[in-house]
Amino acid sequence: MFMKHGIKTLTMDEIAKGLGMSKKTIYQFVDNKSELVKLTLSDYLDEERSQLEIILKNSSNSVEEMIKMIEYFLQVLGEFNATALYDLQMYYPETWDMFNDYRFNFMLGCINDNLQNGVKQGYYRKDLKTEIIAKIYILGVETLFNQDLFPAKQFAFLNIYREYLNYHLRGIVSAKGLKYIEQHNLFKS
Repeated sequence: MFMKHGIKTLTMDEIAKGLGMSKKTIYQFVDNKSELVKLTLSDYLDEERSQLEIILKNSSNSVEEMIKMIEYFLQVLGEFNATALYDLQMYYPETWDMFNDYRFNFMLGCINDNLQNGVKQGYYRKDLKTEIIAKIYILGVETLFNQDLFPAKQFAFLNIYREYLNYHLRGIVSAKGLKYIEQHNLFKS
């Protein structure tokens, strides 16, 4: 519900209704909405970490790994409302810090490892500065959530994300990697 509707505007009454329970029942488990937001994000990040670890374990090469990660994110972000991250940053700073820790530690590590492996496998450009590109990728994704640049009413997040990934991958792949992307029709709408 938070990802679909945002956080700030969603009331505890609406959350209770969406969960099919009373507010009283919710308050048996959490003291307030802030705690619910934090627990929800923590569970979400744990699930995402598990899914990404499965992808990392079961991919035959770096481009396949990146494609599977992209497919996972596109599936998860299908109804994502970018205002949810804005709300998190503005109104739930402790939870925002937890999200940033995840992004700049776990996710940054995954992206950097993927880039390093892709260079070794010949799917990414040999001259790639992986540490720089990994940070550019992470910060670029953050830009996609900027409501001043990409207002949710004008831009569907899924479309913005797909374009960014197309831009990103085509900038880092070698001829071998580009052939692999085109064979798998990754960016066909």
